[in-house]
Amino acid sequence: MDTVANYSEKGGVGKTSNSAGMVAEAADRGLNVLAVDLDPRATLTEELGVKDPRFTLNDLLYIDPEADTPPGDPAELIHDAIVRAGEGWPSNVWVLPSERPLGRRETDSTMFEARLRRALEGLDGEIDLAVMDVPPRAGGKLATCALIAAKKVLIPATLTADGRLGAEQALRTIRFVSAPGSGMNENLEIAGVVRSILPKKDDMRAVNHFVNGQLVETFGDKMLDHLTADEGHYPGIVSYSVREECRVACTPITSAPGREAKKLRGWYGQLLDHVVTQKGT
Repeated sequence: MDTVANYSEKGGVGKTSNSAGMVAEAADRGLNVLAVDLDPRATLTEELGVKDPRFTLNDLLYIDPEADTPPGDPAELIHDAIVRAGEGWPSNVWVLPSERPLGRRETDSTMFEARLRRALEGLDGEIDLAVMDVPPRAGGKLATCALIAAKKVLIPATLTADGRLGAEQALRTIRFVSAPGSGMNENLEIAGVVRSILPKKDDMRAVNHFVNGQLVETFGDKMLDHLTADEGHYPGIVSYSVREECRVACTPITSAPGREAKKLRGWYGQLLDHVVTQKGT
């Protein structure tokens, strides 16, 4: 199973957009996909049409510090936790949903950070790709949980001061989790930094170009410069209103008509090509 986390330590930079887009495009290719929502705001859960789930990631991660018996094995509990995406989504999309109480796990005294990785092991052979939407809390337990479970991480960055800071701070946390001897995830790979929610070409300003230069200086060849670029623009994912329309409608970008939806699908497909192991290789 391929596992990829979309992670930045700033909100509003495209983590959920890229997660939902990758899930939609992967499902359209016939892959069995799991969307893992680690954000207590449950934005991805809602977009994928899951309402009032009976069992959530919060239940999967929770460990009662006063229990007399060991907690249940997440590799077994995961089958009770995942649900099909809503009726607007393909039948090969599952969701490990979130809920607001998941935020309480950030202050737990118990060590649950490896439970998600163990849970995903229970889906080997059933799921081809797990896409994780990670909350922006700096160095938080939920972010660490995702980075321990992931094989690769994509860092979305807007061409703004906040976008740059979120990417740089994410890099610090990733290095901590993947450091030799950390005992967490020494094999974690930074798949790349994605220019995300780009203004349309005519709306670009000097500050956007300046921030792009800072990102290139910091991340070098980790910038995903192979993504298709609009003419005269940077390679990256441009902000189009059809993306928000799909979010509100709880439908995948693959079901949306029009030129802009086609472009977004192309970008999400290129992200998939970059992170997914091709079958038979």
